[in-house]
Parts: sequence; structure tokens; C-alpha cells
Amino acid sequence: MAKNDVKSLPEKLKKIALGACFLGSGGGGKLETSFKYIERYFGRFGRGKKIQDLQITDLKDAKAGQSGIVVAYMGAPQKMGNIECPDAVCEGIRKFVEDRGIDPINYIIPAEIGPVSTITACLTAHKMGIPVLNLDGAGRAVPTLDLITYTTNAKASVNPTILCSENTVKDGDPVYHQITLEISDDKEAGAASKMESLARPVLNMAEFDQKAGLVMWYFNDVTKLKAPNASVQGTLAFCLKLGSAIQSKPKGKSGFPDIEEQFKDKSIYPIIKKICQGELVSATTSTAGGFDVGIITVKDESGHLYKIIFQNESLILWDSGSAKPLVMAPDLISYLIEDSKMQYTFTNGDIMDGGALKEDLVGKKIVVYGVAAPKELKESETNMIKRKEILCDTLAGAGPNALPKQYMSILNTLGFYGKYEPMKK
Repeated sequence: MAKNDVKSLPEKLKKIALGACFLGSGGGGKLETSFKYIERYFGRFGRGKKIQDLQITDLKDAKAGQSGIVVAYMGAPQKMGNIECPDAVCEGIRKFVEDRGIDPINYIIPAEIGPVSTITACLTAHKMGIPVLNLDGAGRAVPTLDLITYTTNAKASVNPTILCSENTVKDGDPVYHQITLEISDDKEAGAASKMESLARPVLNMAEFDQKAGLVMWYFNDVTKLKAPNASVQGTLAFCLKLGSAIQSKPKGKSGFPDIEEQFKDKSIYPIIKKICQGELVSATTSTAGGFDVGIITVKDESGHLYKIIFQNESLILWDSGSAKPLVMAPDLISYLIEDSKMQYTFTNGDIMDGGALKEDLVGKKIVVYGVAAPKELKESETNMIKRKEILCDTLAGAGPNALPKQYMSILNTLGFYGKYEPMKK
């Protein structure tokens, strides 16, 4: 196993976070938070000390009978900035193993792609000294747990789901607060949504202070994730490749890194298309129902206005000269912004300050991309529709345009009642 010093591995993880930021479609936790998370975690190691490398394992190299578990952090964005290390997640895994009387976990499995989501899986694996699988359950950040492939396509049980608080110190010893949740119909369509509805109120308890390590979706054999559309494979390695490209010097007249080159193999994302380029005019946001809801406005050279509508993640992209959306979820809406740090990529939370666009980003150059969602994510929606038809045979509108049903219900809350239009070349 290769070794790194305390400087090189954090830089590698920051590249992964940059790539995950672009692929998160505006969500998945703030990039700024993920950078602080990495720095605080490795700040615990002495300067110049050699540390073990992060092991990223392809699913094809996993062996039958090896186990894995999905991890994440759950909570209010403003509270997530205080995370220092994945101790709460590791403690949740320890409790899971102890309660179930099973052998130690062989792999950590990312839930989705996004700066905090992805880095949580990586740091948990590093702290436990086990590999993280090179895959996730969506290929982007998702608005709800029900849109992750592990329940619908891999048919994994959501039971038990464990929430573990950040530790407090009592008499010099760490203290964790944990809650274990279980539901009936734990593998059916909607099971993850029910579990999320149970978990959210727990975060309001004083012991949790609006954030918790999340442990769920245990696989006693990770090769089950090889089943059709059960996971989106190769995404961690792709994040690293994309992050490295984002950090590279801009090429050509655009002033932005050439990221389109990274998408040419189409193995994960079949289409990437530059939608518009211009000036970042404004952004507004407000918090409602535990979500940040807002609008980002871009103006191109011809004066056309483009509006990105988001609910945590970017969900709809409108053009003032068009009668229908240019891009809509589950397809990704991602952007690069000119900035003094040459960071280029941001989540919707990163560009905001007090409900409005940060002053130093007003008027900056921006390029907005549409990226076709992985087929596994769309098939996850299809499976939910098919399974609901089997269960009750009363589903309305289960035609070709009902494909992104779960996303459409979210778009309805934003005032859009049209049909889904997938991205085209």
C-alpha cells in the first residue's frame, strides 16, 4: 500500500471534492465545507508524518462475500461546516457491527456524488483503514434518499438506519448519541423516503444539534452492486480526473478549464453540453422545509437571461427566449465561475451570503453546462414506477413521460407542471 505525507493526500482529496462539486449539480454539501473537513481531519496528524493512502477499489475487484455499508452526513448546511472528522460515522458503523454480531465491514460505499457526501465516504474509509468503492448510488447529488439506486435497483433494505451525533466530551471521554431506526416494507419503493421522514426530526434533538453521521444500506455481499443499474460505477475515479482538469490552467479564449475533454468516453455521462456563457448577475435563496430554494440569473452577450432554479440542487434551467426548460432534473445543471482563487467550481450554497450572491462574484464570468444523468439513475425512477404498479395497480400517468416521477413531484413544488424533456445532443 502506498504512503503519502500529510500534504499530498489532502490535495488528492481536494481534487476529488472539486470534481464532486461539479457533478453534484449544485448540491451534495458545500465545497468550502469539504475543504475545511479535509484540513481538520489531517490536522490531527503530525507535520510531515507518513500516512496510509486512501484505497479506492473498483467493484470488479471486489470478491463475493465481502461486505459494505453506505455512509453520509445528514443535517442543516449551516451546521455541517463544523464537522472535523468522520468519528460519528465510524461510531455508527461500530454500533451496527456490534448490534448485528457480524464481521467487520470490508468496504465503505458512497451514497451520492457531492463535496461533503463524497469526502465523508473517503475519510471514513481512510480512518477505518479499509477501501472505499469506486461508485455511488446516483452519479449526482439527489434531493431525496428515494432517488438513490440502492433500494430500488439493488433492493437493499434500509433497516437498520443509524444516526450518530458528533461526540461531546464528559470526564475526558467522548460521548456519542445514537438512534437506530427501522420500518416495515423496508425494501419497497418509497422505503428510503419513509426512513428519511423518520430521521429528519431526530436532528432537531439537542443531542444532535442539526447534524449526524448516517449509516444505512448494508450489503453482506457487495458484488450485488454489479446487478443491472444497482450502482453508478467509476464515479470516484472520475471525480479525481475531473477535479484535476478543473485545477489545470484554462485553455483557449473561454478563460475556463477544458472539462468537456473528460466526458468523451461517455461511460458514465452520455452527454455534456455547454448551454450558455456570460455574466453572473444575481442569486437569491431562502430556506423552507429544510431546503435552500432559490434562483441564479445569468446574462449572455446578446442580453438573454438564463435562470437556474434550485432546491438545494439545481433542478431547472430556463432561457428567457424559450417556452420550455433547456435542462431539467434528473439531468445535471452545473457551472464554472471565474474567481480569484482559480477554483472555478461551486455549489449553490458556496455562492451565497445571507440569502444573496456573494459580492465578489457579482459580474463574474460564468459558463453553464447540462450533463445527461447516468442511465442507472433514470432506471431507478423507472423501477419505482414499475414496482408501484405491481403493488397497487392504480398509478396514474405511468406513460413514457412519467420516467422521472419522483423528480417531477419536486419540480411541481417549484411551479413546473410540464413534461420531462431529456437532454439531447
